[in-house]
Amino acid sequence: MTVIKQKDSLWQVDISDGISPLTGKRVRHRKANFPTKREAKDYEADYRIHHLNQLQTTKTVSISTLYTLLQEDKLRGNKKGTVDTQQSYYNQYISRFFEKADMALVTTQDIKKYRDWLLKQPSVKGGTLSAKHINQQMIFVHKLFDIAISKGFRKDNPCSSIRRLPDKHKEMSYYTPEQFKEFDTYFEKNEYPFQLLYGTLMYTGIRMGEALALTWNDVFLEEGCIRIHKSAYYRNGKTHIGTVKTTQSNRRIYIHKAFVNELRAWKSTQTNRLSQLTDSTDDLQVFQFSGEPMTAPNVNNFRKSLKKRLPEHLKLIRNHDFRHSHAAFLISQGLRKGEGKDFIFFTLMKRLGHSSINTTINVYSHLFPSQQKEVANAFDDFLKKWAEVGSKI
Repeated sequence: MTVIKQKDSLWQVDISDGISPLTGKRVRHRKANFPTKREAKDYEADYRIHHLNQLQTTKTVSISTLYTLLQEDKLRGNKKGTVDTQQSYYNQYISRFFEKADMALVTTQDIKKYRDWLLKQPSVKGGTLSAKHINQQMIFVHKLFDIAISKGFRKDNPCSSIRRLPDKHKEMSYYTPEQFKEFDTYFEKNEYPFQLLYGTLMYTGIRMGEALALTWNDVFLEEGCIRIHKSAYYRNGKTHIGTVKTTQSNRRIYIHKAFVNELRAWKSTQTNRLSQLTDSTDDLQVFQFSGEPMTAPNVNNFRKSLKKRLPEHLKLIRNHDFRHSHAAFLISQGLRKGEGKDFIFFTLMKRLGHSSINTTINVYSHLFPSQQKEVANAFDDFLKKWAEVGSKI
């Protein structure tokens, strides 16, 4: 056996690489003290592929082998956030379920059993895993089998005929301008950086990660616009700055004059406070108020305290719902001006950084409450015209 359990319950790897032509002795590679069998198997797969150039060393194809091969996607420019998410899927679920499987022989029915198993797994947020989470995992498993096909381990992908689970419809939450104005009154004086952050989300519709990645190098006060080209996410105790969600998310967002003036005043205040901490104040994060940038945990902790002081009639919406609030306001403004839906959706798509106008339509079409009434009224007009024709016959 290549993976062996030690006497102290740890695991070791003992890999043979044939006979040395020089000494005539068997060449071995050993590494000990792996906490789990799975980690030992992952190491074995990685060593065989990258050091011994062995893609298939036994009659079976392990999940460790496929995952190791897929990790090479890092070299093709995968975002770190994507790599971290894939690793989380693999460690928590995929490697557990397929630990003893021969991935060359897994069938579509086996994949359905995996999905059924996922439906019963607990979520860290409480309850069980959401349909959206499971669908994302199935996409990742599909990629693992694509790797198996490309390396000649199998000729088909057992995930291809698996349909997505239907997502439960969630009612969109958003603040009206009046609700946001009230929300804005519950910030204390020393919480202004957070107040500015939420103002930015409301006035621009950018994502929280995009907002936390902003530095003054991205804010053009004279032009009155903000450049969005990177995003921040927090993982394993650190903030990472990566690319935005899609290519179309690279964009410039123009802001109104009052907000330009507010940003200009805050930049002056921030410079006076923090100029001694940096050689270039333009490199400071826009919402930074100390020697350390504002992070997602900072925001989450602040939300807990803010939630306690809000009145019952003003529910604290999710951070992402401020993006929806921005979109809802723009749609209402467009309708008041009599602008067509196509123009409104196209404007929203560009401002929000959606990759497709279909995404914009799917998310926000329900914010046109008069649409169904217009359809019904059209039949009234139709019947009137029919009656007029009938009277002439």
